Amino acid sequence: MIEQLVALAKIADIDAEALRVENELRDIPLRTQSLLSDTKKLAELLAAEKQELADADRLLAAQDDELNSQGQALAKSKAKGARVRNTREADAVERELETIRRLTKEREAERDTLREAITKRRGSLDKHEREFAEFQTFATQEQQKGESRVVELQAAHTKILAGRSELAQQVPADVLRRYDMIRSKRQGMGVAAIKDGTCGGCFVVLAPQAVIASHRAEGFAQCPRCQRFLYSPEAIAKYTDGRPSDG
Repeated sequence: MIEQLVALAKIADIDAEALRVENELRDIPLRTQSLLSDTKKLAELLAAEKQELADADRLLAAQDDELNSQGQALAKSKAKGARVRNTREADAVERELETIRRLTKEREAERDTLREAITKRRGSLDKHEREFAEFQTFATQEQQKGESRVVELQAAHTKILAGRSELAQQVPADVLRRYDMIRSKRQGMGVAAIKDGTCGGCFVVLAPQAVIASHRAEGFAQCPRCQRFLYSPEAIAKYTDGRPSDG
């Protein structure tokens, strides 16, 4: 019986280590996908910012065209003023000139405000482009590291599981099936060590007779609360230390 308990405990250790590797293998693609998603979102935000700046540049060009047109209108009005024949015509030309000057002043103020905003926005865009380039480089490097790590983990996973099938042959089939079922429901942990009279999995206090039976390796005891198989580290250590060395 103790040999079977030792085999089951070793299987549990193997499975726990393999699970850690499997979790990391699962997390790496998720992290890579998250970085790619963030890169896409940042690219979209950067594109939108560039579009806004382009729209502002077009508006600025339109305002420049309007100011040029008003400048031409002002020159025509001045030329018209040189040809006035009476006071009434002179007053009309002066009112026209005043209107053009007022509109020109307003448009110039609007243009200067827009130009200042464009300068600030362009500076912000330049900064964001640098930050985006840095993030792209970081994401690419992390993706490459992840790919290399996956190769390492896959090799480690194969190495970890080596010998598990031989150990499984030493455990009764029905016990192994129950172990796998419990493990699937208990975050990958189907076996727990007894620690100070408690279950190492759920920490429930065990009945004294269950603890004594486990120390004596008198069967495959299970925790009454979490159903994990229980083993006594002292009993296994005593068995392991007492075995003759290989060879």
